[in-house]
Amino acid sequence: MSGTITEIRKSLGDTPRVTVFVDGVEAFTGSEEVARELGLSVGREMAPAAAERLTSNDERAKAREAALRLLAVRARSEGELVDRLRRKGFREELTATVVTSLAEVGLVDDEAFARAWADEKVRLRPSGPRRLTQELLSKRIDRELIARVVEETFREHSELELARRAVEKKVRVSGGADDAKRRARLHSFLLRRGFSYEVVSTVLREIEGDSDA
Repeated sequence: MSGTITEIRKSLGDTPRVTVFVDGVEAFTGSEEVARELGLSVGREMAPAAAERLTSNDERAKAREAALRLLAVRARSEGELVDRLRRKGFREELTATVVTSLAEVGLVDDEAFARAWADEKVRLRPSGPRRLTQELLSKRIDRELIARVVEETFREHSELELARRAVEKKVRVSGGADDAKRRARLHSFLLRRGFSYEVVSTVLREIEGDSDA
C-alpha cells in the first residue's frame, strides 16, 4: 500500500512500535527504530520498499519475542522452538532465521539441552538408553548428537543400577516378583522405561532371589 503518511502512532512495550496510517487508513505496524531509520514522518510518501522493510522487521521482532517467551517457560531444542513458532503462524523461513540467531548467542543449545535432559532422567526418573533416545528424538534433537549423549550417559551410569533404582519403589509397595503376575508387571514396567531385555532379566532374577531368601 503506497500513499501519503497521515498519522504515526507510537505504542510502548518491550520493543517500541509505531502504527503508520496512510491516506487516513491504518496500514502498517513496525519497530519505532526502523521507522526512524526510514525517516518516516507525516506528510511523506510511504514507498512500497519502506513498507516492506518496516513490516518484515516487525514480524521478525514478534517471532523473537514469542521465542523468548517460550524459552522463559523452559529450555527447548531448536527443532521444538521452530515447531512452536510455526504453530503460532510465523513463516518457516523466518522461524529458522530467528532460532538460528538465538542459537548464535547461546540462548538455544541442543547439546546442552540433550545433556541436561539425560542428567535429569538419571537423577529423577531412571530410564534406559532406548527410552532416553526416544524422548530426545521427540524433542527434535539430531540423531548423531543423541547417540553421543546416550553413550556418554550410560558410560558414566550403570544401566543395571538405574534399572534397580527404577523398580525399587514398586517392589517396596507391591512386593517382589514371586508370582507370575507381579513378575509380568515389573517386566513390562522396566521395558517401558527403556531398559534392555538382558538388564530387565538380571533385575528380576535379583528380586526373585530376595523373595526366596
